[in-house]
Amino acid sequence: MSEHYVTYSDEDLLALMQQHDDELAFGELYGRYFRPLFNYTYAKVNDEFTTQEIVQELFVSLWQQRHRYAVQVCRPYLFSMAKNLVINYFRKEFTRQRHHSQWGTLRPETTDPSDQQALTGDLQHRYEEGLKLLPEKCREVFVLSRQGLPHREIAGTLGISEKTVEQHITKALRILRGHLKEHLLYFLTVLQLFL
Repeated sequence: MSEHYVTYSDEDLLALMQQHDDELAFGELYGRYFRPLFNYTYAKVNDEFTTQEIVQELFVSLWQQRHRYAVQVCRPYLFSMAKNLVINYFRKEFTRQRHHSQWGTLRPETTDPSDQQALTGDLQHRYEEGLKLLPEKCREVFVLSRQGLPHREIAGTLGISEKTVEQHITKALRILRGHLKEHLLYFLTVLQLFL
């Protein structure tokens, strides 16, 4: 790897990847972020093999879709990608466990992908219904927190205290948990990723 890439900012490396398909720039980003992303992901899934798979998938996706994204700040984008891949992992795991508990062990050739799509769509629909049940300010705080804004920034944006932000998030989670009764295990797992 060329030594001068070490001096480039993350954003400069992304630009080189996008504009010139620069594999050395990609390699430098990989070197900078593999371990931090691995540690972040491992803390969520607690399995080394799964963590390795998720982080590799992240970097493959980053390279393959380098011309499609408009990233202003690299680090939050990469961690957001990791968070989404972890959510997808838990969604698949939840679906697998649910199928197993309802139908016993199914052979892969007998599983129907449309069942998973229906379950995912149902969960999304119930989640969106639950959001509508939240008081306006509570919903606003909750949505901002799910977009990755820190409590301090949410408080500053909305002109409320950090304690009030925490109270709104706690209230939102309580209401959503009540609304999502039969899907509670899945949603608790996913929501805990953000706390």
